[in-house]
Amino acid sequence: MNYPNLLSPIRLGRTELKNRIVYAATVTNLAAGNWVTGAQIRFYEQRAKGGAAMIVTEGLVVHPTSVPLPVIVDLSRTGEDGALHRWAEAVERHGCRLLGQLWHVGRQQLWNPVGSPWGVSDQPDALSWTVPHVMTEAEIGELVDAFVAAAKRLQGAGFSGAELHGAHGYLITQFLSPWSNTREDGYGGDLEGRTRFLREIMAGIRAECGAGFLLGLKMPADEGVPGGIDLEEAKRITRRLAGLGQLDYIAYSQGNFSLSLEHHLPDMHWPVGPFLELHKAIKADRPGVAVMAVGRVTSAEHGERVLAEQGADLIAMSRALIADPALPAKAAGTIPAPVRPCVFCNVCWGEIHAGKPIACFLNPGLGRPDETEPRIDPAPAPRRIVVVGAGLAGLEAAWSAAARGHRVTLLGASAEPGGKARLEARLPGRGDQLRAIDYLTGLIREHRVDYQGGRLVDAEAVLALEPDAVVLATGSTLRAPALEPGSEPMTGLREAAAELVSKVGSRSGTAVLFDQDHTAPVYAAAELLAERFDKAVLITPRVQIARSVPYVSGIGVYRRLYRAGVEIVLAAAPVSRQGGRFTYRNVFTGETGTIDGVTLACYATPRIADGALAEPLRQAGIEVHLVGDCYAPRSPLAAVHEGHRVGSGL
Repeated sequence: MNYPNLLSPIRLGRTELKNRIVYAATVTNLAAGNWVTGAQIRFYEQRAKGGAAMIVTEGLVVHPTSVPLPVIVDLSRTGEDGALHRWAEAVERHGCRLLGQLWHVGRQQLWNPVGSPWGVSDQPDALSWTVPHVMTEAEIGELVDAFVAAAKRLQGAGFSGAELHGAHGYLITQFLSPWSNTREDGYGGDLEGRTRFLREIMAGIRAECGAGFLLGLKMPADEGVPGGIDLEEAKRITRRLAGLGQLDYIAYSQGNFSLSLEHHLPDMHWPVGPFLELHKAIKADRPGVAVMAVGRVTSAEHGERVLAEQGADLIAMSRALIADPALPAKAAGTIPAPVRPCVFCNVCWGEIHAGKPIACFLNPGLGRPDETEPRIDPAPAPRRIVVVGAGLAGLEAAWSAAARGHRVTLLGASAEPGGKARLEARLPGRGDQLRAIDYLTGLIREHRVDYQGGRLVDAEAVLALEPDAVVLATGSTLRAPALEPGSEPMTGLREAAAELVSKVGSRSGTAVLFDQDHTAPVYAAAELLAERFDKAVLITPRVQIARSVPYVSGIGVYRRLYRAGVEIVLAAAPVSRQGGRFTYRNVFTGETGTIDGVTLACYATPRIADGALAEPLRQAGIEVHLVGDCYAPRSPLAAVHEGHRVGSGL
């Protein structure tokens, strides 16, 4: 067995799990009308089919005061439970235990502008700054009953258990944390008072559902705020709750909805498993309950190492199993295929936070019935396909077309495939993008795509290959900003970054970056400018930066730029560049400002599609498809998904 610890069984309470891999709760936004949908069930079934031993659902609201969006399941609503039964049956039939995560957001006014959030104290929410209605003891009792009733409802539908969501600054955390709980009655004050709400819920669930019903808790090992739950307080809470003998496991997920929210989903800029030492310390404290490690566990190898080092009893994965639900089966060798890697870009969370259904940029088949073992139907007859452009869209189109049985040639401008994503992978903190490139490159090799790199081609060169169809994935070009007549030109950020990463050494003077892109790679490039130049200035016409970065990762963007000393000028646009002087204007008032000593002025702007090859090829009678940025400049998610759709449809 390649992973003797990760793939070994473990007993939780009266239930044996077949391995140590748990799919951690993650909102999908796949519900409708606050109830379970077929799409939601399919999503979870694929993760069960892929070999996870236990799945914890996304948060399920237990009381109307949690004012959920329609895409969130609300267990407080009345109605038939057929969908809940189907959900449980779809997961449990694969030997996977399904637990529902019971959830109340507490003081957060996240969704409903007129709803009245219930909170523990009158402290404002760290994200929305809303001040809640402070619950009376009677209302606290009402919520205890609601949690218990929700658990009983899940048990009746065939769920194996429930997880109490006491992390990320939600209601249970608000009770547990001395940072948020300033009550002076029996539900506040010392440890006994702050744990009382949770202890009453646990006791009620055990009384109603019995000892065989799995019961877990998700809580922080470190809230990341002064005066909040830190490691020592987490140990105290763990000992108090575990000593009751009612919990089967505790999962530790860090941060709350303050700026420590980025700890909840550490992205590719973080080291792997950045909080696992916290979990290891709690486990070493002999808590008397199974410890579940959470947070940027990158692979089966990584999970195996954590278990071997006595860092946890269970390994929670969310983003890795969103990217590839079959990771457990592939680790066990029952599905002989490479693992589709998670690059921890947090696109999935960004889509969710924007109210859209969950998506993964590298997994176009997410939620489909064949997601675990994707099938691409053979083409009626093999054809000669030429794909021009070897970035993310071109790689995806090339391998999926070859999987159809076509003879595919992929033409790339560089000796190695990857396009602009390969440049991104060389920027500070963006190295995980190389895992996506390596994965797609492996697929084109597996499917015998003929890669011809290091050449820029014209229509004549493409026609010389005698294609039956051509897929253009030729990307886009940055749009130069309009400057006053006579100004020295600015440099595209891609060109500037490519030169900087290829030549080691510092540069004198000030680097100015005009940002209309607002994506994570732009800010990684800004860090590079700060490293290499005496000073770096970031200018944007908007009143904030990182608009296209998921908020949970955007926090890190601000943190890194401020630490690097990057000067951020908001609501500004370039006017001119003359002899080292850069002039900009405020987009609201028209007032101008200057920056002297500028030795590099570069830009990241709305892009122009590079689809010029399409028309001459069409005039020659060739079937042409455009994918990715050359169709319309968008995100890596759009590029990969579109490449797959076109390639698998040829």
